[in-house]
Amino acid sequence: MASVSAKSELIATACSRTAHALDWGTESLVAFGAGSIVALYDPTDAQGPGIHTTLQGHAKRVNSVRFVRSISGISTDTIVSASADCTARVWQRTSQAWECKSVLSGHQNPVISTASIELEDGRIIVVTASTDGTLRVFEIHGDDSTCVQTVDVGSRNAIDVAIAVLPDCGAVVLATGNTDNCVHLYTRTQVAGEKFTKTLKLAGHEDWVTAVTFLRYTDSDAGRDNSTIAHWQAGDVILASASEDKYVRLWRISQATVPQTVDAGLNSDKLAAQAMLDAFASTGDASAAAAAQLSTRAHIMAVSTHSGERSYAVSLDSVLIGHDGWVHSVTWTHLDGLPSLISASADSSVIVWAPDADAGVWSSVARLGEAGGAVQGFLGSAVSPSGARVLAHGYQGSLHMWRAADGLWLPQSSVSGHYASVQDVCWDPRGNYLLSVSVDQTARLFAPVAKGWREIARPQVHGYDMRCAAFVAPYVYVSGADEKVLRVFTATQQFVASWQALTHSDVPESELSRLAVGASLPVLGLSNKAVDEEQVRALREADAAELNDNYSMRQTHTDVVANASMSAATSGDPPLEEQLLRHTLWPEADKLYGHPYEIFAVAAAHSGDWIATACKASLDKYAAIRVYSAHTWQPPNVRDPAGSEQSVASAPLMAHSLTITRMRFSPSDDKYLLSVSRDRSWALFEKTATADVFDEPTGPYRLAHHQMKAHARIIWDAAWSPDARFFATASRDKAVKLWPTPQAGSPYSSKPVVLTFPEAVTAVDFLPALVHGHKYVLAAALENGQVFVLTAKMEEGKVLPSAWDTFEVPRKDAHVAMVHRLAWRPQPQQKNDVNDASKEWMLASASDDQSVRILSVTL
Repeated sequence: MASVSAKSELIATACSRTAHALDWGTESLVAFGAGSIVALYDPTDAQGPGIHTTLQGHAKRVNSVRFVRSISGISTDTIVSASADCTARVWQRTSQAWECKSVLSGHQNPVISTASIELEDGRIIVVTASTDGTLRVFEIHGDDSTCVQTVDVGSRNAIDVAIAVLPDCGAVVLATGNTDNCVHLYTRTQVAGEKFTKTLKLAGHEDWVTAVTFLRYTDSDAGRDNSTIAHWQAGDVILASASEDKYVRLWRISQATVPQTVDAGLNSDKLAAQAMLDAFASTGDASAAAAAQLSTRAHIMAVSTHSGERSYAVSLDSVLIGHDGWVHSVTWTHLDGLPSLISASADSSVIVWAPDADAGVWSSVARLGEAGGAVQGFLGSAVSPSGARVLAHGYQGSLHMWRAADGLWLPQSSVSGHYASVQDVCWDPRGNYLLSVSVDQTARLFAPVAKGWREIARPQVHGYDMRCAAFVAPYVYVSGADEKVLRVFTATQQFVASWQALTHSDVPESELSRLAVGASLPVLGLSNKAVDEEQVRALREADAAELNDNYSMRQTHTDVVANASMSAATSGDPPLEEQLLRHTLWPEADKLYGHPYEIFAVAAAHSGDWIATACKASLDKYAAIRVYSAHTWQPPNVRDPAGSEQSVASAPLMAHSLTITRMRFSPSDDKYLLSVSRDRSWALFEKTATADVFDEPTGPYRLAHHQMKAHARIIWDAAWSPDARFFATASRDKAVKLWPTPQAGSPYSSKPVVLTFPEAVTAVDFLPALVHGHKYVLAAALENGQVFVLTAKMEEGKVLPSAWDTFEVPRKDAHVAMVHRLAWRPQPQQKNDVNDASKEWMLASASDDQSVRILSVTL
């Protein structure tokens, strides 16, 4: 259907929670695993589109992502990704498009790490490590891939692997970090089909070796003048290994002169020290283990080459001490012409290491991260080719970036998203921003920023998996989670100020005055508390007067807001991850009680008057819809059926026998409330009257029609046409059915129009307007992630249009797992070309693949 097109506007997702899921290729290209996809984005464009490409193919979580590098360490246009689906995939960029060239299979368990190198003849050697206790070595030439070797490492699995070429002989060296606390070295020649031979085992670490990486050292003036690395020679290969023992070790591999077994660079003092350590080790004293760990004795490694066997000396060069937690990753880079190292740790810090010429040791030149922050540790890091930027990912999938400027490392905003299944998305009534909720127990707000969309606030950080949300008003929303209550949240002046600065929008002062200044979570509290202007003023006065009770005032949540960073409001940059976690909360205004089980669905009336809620249910008595007033946050009052003059709370709306999966108020006037259920039926409730006290026992709505067995399987979703003449229901039976709205006082005997799909339909939504005044637009999404846009013209004399044109969103722009929700933006966006009468509408979607996507659909 040529009249419809779609392009991606936002892909929001978090990095996989594995140590090697992130890598930096060219200066403007980062790749990371995000669920079962590989996400690509440009970190140099802070206000750009963010994630611009997703590579789809894996069936389970991506554990490792690595760019293939040349012998000299330059990144190529090839990526190797490893997954929990027991495979690795090789992706290559051709004509600006990425394609999967090879699927590397054979492992019986998840693949957790990969290493690769491109040889001078164009062949690529890829090594994959799996929890099945094996390494598999593949050779790739063009589109052909061959497994040339399987290495059995036994029960001591390899956690990480690294590969390099020894410069003076051309032999390939492979390093593995294992759970036996050792680093293992293997070597082979570059001849096609050759096999790796185990040559050395390096002991010293006291816990699992979590990361290994190679550096090919080239002699430089800066290096010769630095006493820490002055003994390094051109052609040396330096191996860095990180461990859960909190240490990083540097191992130097250099050409040895047989039979000399000690590095020729050692002076007499070092030889004496070595002799003393050997003497300690030979005595069997308790210090023997420590002596072995500190030993700088060179180990001889025999390597087979084309010209015969060569010998290399491998010695411990340095031990880097500075982290207080497990070290998960190490990456080489260059700063000021000197080799430097970046390490990421569970102690919530990323350390930049450099050789100190004055001290003669490796020292920490920068410690990145936030002391006492809520990041819960870093799992990995990557550095740009220029060494000017460092990117790290946290335990909750968050990305943190820093940029070097004038000797300082300045934090930069980066992309963000949910790290677990996204359950619901909804637009605020004006279409200014999008709210998403997830089983990662957070609610997030996304808004357009310059050339792209970014997360601008995290209004709710919950203790339960979140399931649903709905906006009641532009600055008020209600959310439901795996608890028995619903929570009401209102925006803050801080949020509105930030949103104005980011989007260059105006907000009337009258709207701002009704909002709290900010919000915070008290130290021992469970609910976000509002902070008003009086509290902030009192704290400032106490500071100015230096009152004695100033300390006690600072123990309250007031101080958190008073000192909150407002960089978004002042600089116009999207907030950093630390600011999103701490300073963008919305205060909780109220709670809605009444349900006996976990909340599953919520809907808000277009008028902003009513909230409809439902919970999980396995019996009909629990499958009830409770209606609350959005003005009092209480059930509406009805006349007491016993005749008392006192009014009582309204009764729940009853119709279904199992969990209600979705509720929708009819457009414009909220005349009807539609509900669908796991019991395969839909029910329609009609508005009774507008009053303070209702005559109906159920309050403002009463049951008008209940359609039993509307589908053959569970009904997942429902949506109203923009004119409310009919509605759609989506089911696991692979069908969307269109039903005419029942007429009051008439029996319902209409037959639906059935639209069939290749998989179960899990989400639907109608465009909230008729395109060109006569065309309906329906979006539908499936259990496998496919998204469709269907259009149909109004047919004279018919309520239901029967001829629908179908457009499938390209798979690269769609999801790869079940889509839970679709939501059209309330207002269209005019195209830039004034002569083009078509409009762009934004379609948001939420999926099990942990991503929130926004598509720009041109109609």
